[in-house]
Amino acid sequence: MKEKFLIGAWNIGIMESSIDQVFQDPGHLKIRWLKHKYRDRFFADPFLLGQDDKYYYILAEEYLFYDDRGKITCLTVDKKTMQLVRKEIILDEEHHLSYPFVYGDHIIPEGYKSGALYAYKKLHDEAGYQRIKLWGEGLVDPTLLQYDDHYWIFATTKKTTRDAVSKLSIYFSDQLGEFKSHANNPVKIDPRSARPAGQFFRYQGKLYRPVMDCEKSYGRFIRIMEVKRLSINEFEEQEVLSLSGVNTWPYTMGFHTFNVYDGFILVDGYRENYEYLRRPFFKVKKMVSSLKRSSFDNQGKDIIK
Repeated sequence: MKEKFLIGAWNIGIMESSIDQVFQDPGHLKIRWLKHKYRDRFFADPFLLGQDDKYYYILAEEYLFYDDRGKITCLTVDKKTMQLVRKEIILDEEHHLSYPFVYGDHIIPEGYKSGALYAYKKLHDEAGYQRIKLWGEGLVDPTLLQYDDHYWIFATTKKTTRDAVSKLSIYFSDQLGEFKSHANNPVKIDPRSARPAGQFFRYQGKLYRPVMDCEKSYGRFIRIMEVKRLSINEFEEQEVLSLSGVNTWPYTMGFHTFNVYDGFILVDGYRENYEYLRRPFFKVKKMVSSLKRSSFDNQGKDIIK
């Protein structure tokens, strides 16, 4: 009975360490967690949009408990205090959006429920984004890489819940569009290391891919995989590091995004609380929200404002 009042929430954190420090001492991760006032939502899947002397500008999934879908939001975060000082919804569709991968002036979020993979290109002459179809199937946590004169997309698929955490597929193209499926898709079937957990990064001349370990629970650990071979006919990687958030209080129950930047790393963590008053309230609001959304038609819209 008590479990009915349990609510799980993710939060964004920043490790103000270089990737070199993480490789040297992976057992001691120091994370500063985002401070915000919201109790009816969480923020997850952080990707850096930009920064200045005072603020980080972070794209993230904003998930309202009673809406049952994510939106892509830009968070303005004070560097000194980690306080959220402003948020702005960037992308809002009728289906769930998360994992807002940033590539130049493009955002490539997860939106598998739309039935396709889209990039959203910033329109510089007017407000909003142009939606560009990249692949005719919904993909989970699509992660773009430029490597060896090709664009590559790494993602899992969602034919079943198990597939989303265990079956890795690769798609390639000579340009940002018209992708083809890798000859060996799915290139990997392994819940411990298939699903992407952030952008590729290079360290000491080698290419690495962060992944989430979902063997025992969703997004429990981060594993760092070294890419050994990648071509249109081959793919091989090897685990070199395992990272846990068990000592990063209070978000110690999950760790599923790891984005490396110059001098810092964006991550997220998970915890659960019993909410005896809010849980029933969220359930009622969720029912109302579902009824409203059923009457909203967003199909075929190519300009998102």
